[in-house]
Amino acid sequence: MVNFSIVIPTYNERDNIVKLIEEINRTIFYNTRILVIDDNSPDGTAQVLQNLNLSNLIVFVRKNERGLGSALRYGIKKAIELESDYVVTMDADFSHDPKYLPEMMKVAQEENYDLVIGSRYIKGGGIENWPLSRKVISKGANYLFKLVSRSPINDNTSGFRIYSRRAAILALECESTDGYEFQICTAFKIIKSNLKFKEYPILFRNRTTGKSKLGFKEIIKWFFYIIRLSLSS
Repeated sequence: MVNFSIVIPTYNERDNIVKLIEEINRTIFYNTRILVIDDNSPDGTAQVLQNLNLSNLIVFVRKNERGLGSALRYGIKKAIELESDYVVTMDADFSHDPKYLPEMMKVAQEENYDLVIGSRYIKGGGIENWPLSRKVISKGANYLFKLVSRSPINDNTSGFRIYSRRAAILALECESTDGYEFQICTAFKIIKSNLKFKEYPILFRNRTTGKSKLGFKEIIKWFFYIIRLSLSS
C-alpha cells in the first residue's frame, strides 16, 4: 500500500489546526499520516493537537528552531524516516483547501509525478481575498525566479505540494533555506534534475484567522536568495 505523509508547519495556529486536521481526515482516502511541526507556539498549538489522540497524527515540537523552510525540511526528513512514498506539504491556515488533496494524491501516484504543485497561476487556479500588494509581491517573485532559473513552472512559490520520495530526498539538500526561499530552492533542484512535475489548479484563500508569517524581513531574505541563485546558476 502506498503511504503518504502530510507535513504541516505551525506557529500560533491553535484556532486553525484542529479544524484543518479534522477536515483532512474527512477528505483523504489514502493511507496517510499527518506530521505537524510546531515551533513551540506560545498559544498552545501543540497541546491542543496532542489532546486529540489521533492514531495518524504525530506532533513534533521544536524548542530552539524557527522558520518555515527549516520546519518543512524537518518534517520531510521525518516523513522519509517513516518510509513514506509521498510527502505532502501544506499551510495550517486553510489557505490550502484539503478538498484538493484526493485528486492531487491520485495524480501523483497514478501518473507517477515527482512533484505536484497546487498552482494559483494556471487555468482554473486563482487567489481569493488577497490585497493588491500581496498579489504584486507573489507575481513579481514568480516572474523573477522564472527569469533567473528558466523554470517552466508557473507557480514556483506555492507551498501546497506533493513530493515523491526521491524528490523529497532531493529537497533535503536545501540546507541553507530556513524561510520562504525553501520553495524555490526545491523547485530549482527538481527542475535541474529533470524530474517529472505537474501543476494542479487550486483556489488559494487568504487566511481568515491568525496572522500571516510573511513579513518584510522574509521578503528581503527571499530576494537576496534569488540573487545568490542567479550567480550560481
